[in-house]
Parts: sequence; C-alpha cells; structure tokens
Amino acid sequence: MWKGSSALNQLDNSLKGLRGDVIRLDSDLSQLSHRLTSNERQRVQLLNGIAKVRLSEIESGQLNASVLAADQEAAQLLDQRQAELAKLTDAIDRIENRISDAEEARLDLLLASNEAEQALTELENQVQTDLQNDAAYIAQFEAARQAESIAEEALLKVQTAQSNLAAKAAPYEADELFMYLWKRGFGTTAYKANFLARFIDSWLARLISYSDARINFWNLSEIPKRLQAHADQVSSNADREHTKLQQLERDALASAGKDQAEKRVDQARNALDAHDDSLEALEKGLDDKLNERASYLAGEDRFTRQCLSRLSQAVEHQDQSQLERSVRDTVSARDDQLAIQLIDLQEQMSGMRDDLQDVRNVHQSKLSRLRDLESVRQKFKHSRFDDVRSGFGNKAVIASALGQFLQGLVNGNDLWQLIKRNQRYRDVGGRPDFGSGALGEIADAIGDELLRQGRRRTSRHRTTWSWPRQRQGGARGGGFRFPSSGGSRRSGGGFKTGGGF
Repeated sequence: MWKGSSALNQLDNSLKGLRGDVIRLDSDLSQLSHRLTSNERQRVQLLNGIAKVRLSEIESGQLNASVLAADQEAAQLLDQRQAELAKLTDAIDRIENRISDAEEARLDLLLASNEAEQALTELENQVQTDLQNDAAYIAQFEAARQAESIAEEALLKVQTAQSNLAAKAAPYEADELFMYLWKRGFGTTAYKANFLARFIDSWLARLISYSDARINFWNLSEIPKRLQAHADQVSSNADREHTKLQQLERDALASAGKDQAEKRVDQARNALDAHDDSLEALEKGLDDKLNERASYLAGEDRFTRQCLSRLSQAVEHQDQSQLERSVRDTVSARDDQLAIQLIDLQEQMSGMRDDLQDVRNVHQSKLSRLRDLESVRQKFKHSRFDDVRSGFGNKAVIASALGQFLQGLVNGNDLWQLIKRNQRYRDVGGRPDFGSGALGEIADAIGDELLRQGRRRTSRHRTTWSWPRQRQGGARGGGFRFPSSGGSRRSGGGFKTGGGF
C-alpha cells in the first residue's frame, strides 16, 4: 500500500513542477512584452520620419520634438517599470526560498508526529494483545457481543413489524366505515355516544364484521410498538454492556500510559498544524506576487500603459492612418524605405500580440491549476492523510489522475474526490476496531432510527481506541477507510475469544 506521506510528496513535487512552468512562462511573457514595447517606440519613430518627409518644416520640427520628448519619457517609465519588476521578482525569490525551507522543516515535524502516532498505536497494540489473554475482559466482550446480537434481532423484528403494518393495514385504512368506528373507539371503553348513535354504530359494526377486524388491526398497530419498546430495552442493555467493556479498555490503556502518549501526539500534531498554517500563508503570498508579476510581464501594469499612452500622444495631432497612406501616394525614395520598415514592423507586432495573448492564457491556466493543487494538498493535510496509519490502495490510479490534472483534463475537485475514494487505513499496530470498536453498530443503528422518529436515546457508541481525527475546520468529507470493506469498522474481524483478529 502506498504510504500517505509518499502520496503527499507526489503532490509536493507536482506543485514544484507547476511553479517551474509558471516561471518559464514568466520569461516568455517578459520577452514578448519587452519586444512589443520596444517595437511601439520604433513604430512611433518611423511615423515621425515619414511625417518629416510629408509635412512642412515647421510642422515636422514640432512633431520631431514631440516624439523625442515622448520617447525619453517612455524610456524613463520603462526604467521605473523595470525597477519595480526587479523588486517584485526579488520578493518572489525570497518567498520561494522561505517556502523551500519551510517544506524541509515540515518533513522533520511530520516525522516527529508520525513517530508519536506510531508509539501510541504500538502501545494500544500491546494493550490489545494483553486483553486477549484477560479472562475478565473476554467474559465482558462475550456479554457485550451477546447483548448486541439480541439488540440486532430486536431491531430486525421491529423493522419487519413496521413493514407488515404498512402493507397489511392498507385495506383497513381504505375502509371508510371501519375507520369511522375505529376513530370513535367503538368496542372499547373510550367509546361515547347516545342511544341512537350506539344503535346505528352497532348495526354498522355487524354489517362489516367490525369486532374481528378491530382485533386484527389493533394487533397490527400494537405489535410494532411493543417490539420497539423491547428493542429500546435490549438496546439500552447493549449500551450498558458496551460501556462496561470500554471501561476495562480505558483502565488498561491508562495503566499503560496512554494519556502521556496521546499528549505527545497532540503536541506534535499542533506543532505541525501551526507550521502548515504559516506555510499556507507563504504560498498565498507567493500566489499574489506571481499574479502581480504576471500583469507586469503581460504589459498590463501602470508603467507600460502610461508608456504606450505617451507615445500615442506624441503623434496625436496628426492622423496616423493618413501618414501611413501618404507614403503610398508618393514616389519619393526618401520615405519608401521607412514605409517598408513600418509595414514589416507592424506585421511583426501583430504576430507578437497574438503570441502574447496565447502565452498569457496558458500562464493564467497554470496559475489557476497551481491554486487548485494547493487547495487539494491543504485538504489532504487537514484530513490527516499523511498520518502514519494512512495509505492508498491504488497508486497508479492516483498518479494517472494527477497527470491528467496537470494536463488540464480533470479539475481539482475531481482529483480530491478520487484521492478520498482510494484512501485506506494501514494496519501498523493497534486497531480502532478491536473489542468495543467492533461492537456498538447495532446500538447506533437503533439510535439513528430513534433520532429519525424524533426520539432520544441515552448513549452513543464511541471507540476506546485512538483514531486519526481530521484537523478541526479541516476538509469536509475526509476521514480514514479500511482497506477491505470501504470504511466499515468491522473490517478485519474484531476481538474473538481465544485471541487474534
């Protein structure tokens, strides 16, 4: 079985790969954005050159001065942009280094946590081994199991009687005359009526053979109630025997030092949880910085927008399309070369804009998948799937799904659902379904039925043995499953007289 810590390591490696893809795309975006901005400056300069050929000396001189001023301002804006981008990149590098250090530190914390968990489960395993040779415990286990068996039979009888009532009572309930007499309590001490009403009701009763039908319907109605009362009684008895069994287990665990072992587990887990919180905060900060840098690299930052706006204003007093058309109207060799350069440049810029948009789309998709995978890993940790007792039965399926996720074929929620379905309990020592952990299910079933009916029962089953609990406020729907039966507490057997599971 694939260990939970190994599965988490696979998720970590996938996250590192995604971040590497984002950084490589950052470089592509940066190059394309820089080239587009540079080409825009060159395009304005070519338009200025063309205008100098076509305009009067005064007008061309004014345009040239305007373009030179705009170009200088654009260069200054780009220098400021580069400085801000350098700061942003430096911040990203620092956060990435902190994340890398934090991930290394988490391995040590997880190891300490799993060592504490392993010590606890080995302690419970020793206690369970001792209890299998304890005559008093064996006798109480048999008493609890016998009580649960009786409760199970009682519950089945209640269910059968309720089914019979629903099926066999239908003809009586459909008979309006019978139900009229039944609701009036005819034939019982509850019946009240004057002489005339009694005469008519008696005539109706003889007409439909009410007396025999009333007895049959009363039996149908009363049997489930009596059986339910009996089921409640034997269920309470099963609870008492189960509680006695658990008390023997708790006493044995206390003598073995379970409280101290659990305290060490809690301390180790709390330290790991606090570290995970700080690591998640770092990753969120990194995601924010990556998104901010993406806007710079895609040319969507305020400096680039001001730069392009300023260059556009430089030739605003002239119709740019008219300047471009004027080249085609002249046979002058002076502007032919400029026109050819302008046409080539604009074709290049058109292609680069398409490339930039394509890379931007891929970049945003990678960032989105990065956030989704971080969310899956967070749920994985909060569900304690990296616990020493956690494992996965089908490594190939999870690895394949993870690959499909990275390719964009499945989403984060689908990946998480598949991980949950394949998570299983690893037997590394004491089992939570030992002794009292294998009993109490019938009592719980009766309790669930009573709750459904709006009634209360006095106690609910809780296993004595430790069980990996998902972190408070953790991922909904997480939790451990047994490998052989998809989650039943009965998988693997349970305590048996004579020892063994």
